[in-house]
Amino acid sequence: MPKVSAVIPAHDEAATIAGVIQPLHAVDLIDDIIVVDDGSSDDTAARARGMGAKVISIPVSGGKAAAMALGVAAARHDILYYSDADVTGLTSEMIASILRPVAGRDFAMFVGIRGRKTYWANRLLHFTPIIGGQRALRRELWDQVPATYKKNFQIEIALNFFAKMNGHRMGCTVVEGLGQVIKERKRGLLRGLGQRLAMIGDILLVSWRIYAVLQTQLLFEQGRDDQRAA
Repeated sequence: MPKVSAVIPAHDEAATIAGVIQPLHAVDLIDDIIVVDDGSSDDTAARARGMGAKVISIPVSGGKAAAMALGVAAARHDILYYSDADVTGLTSEMIASILRPVAGRDFAMFVGIRGRKTYWANRLLHFTPIIGGQRALRRELWDQVPATYKKNFQIEIALNFFAKMNGHRMGCTVVEGLGQVIKERKRGLLRGLGQRLAMIGDILLVSWRIYAVLQTQLLFEQGRDDQRAA
């Protein structure tokens, strides 16, 4: 099996960062752990270093996708494992179950989606956009996403789209027992709600840009090429 670089974008996640790094150390495939400290005002960077991770610190936050990109640039391997820094209950078994389909070349990207408390909600996850902070992928897939879509929370939808567009096989699984500290709890009600709305806005914006504008443009160009070929 090839080795894997783990990349963790983190902004003010001192409370949870150690619990994310620890299970990564326990996965044999991972020998390169990079935490991108995205303008944190707490001791996220110090705690990450104390857990044996390589830390890249950004003085001013550039957003999730920018932090992910810096992690890719510093990564030693061509298989990447992304983890959100605010998850709880993460285990080495969860990580390995997401990594193996990519390391074994069955998929170019594989996503772990947090399980919900009710069965019907978990069933719905298979019909909604694949949005999840636990994600394994090949570097070539990351490189195929244009820079214009590597912004904030737009990156996950963009990865999904360009994976399919370029013929890469992708999959997902529901990860039971994985939790996440919600933004309202981390940042306070008003600030957390503002960040949540900004995240939703990012997702809606990139969905419009890709599925309404770009896909229409691509279909038009394909139809024009078909007419010329005929």
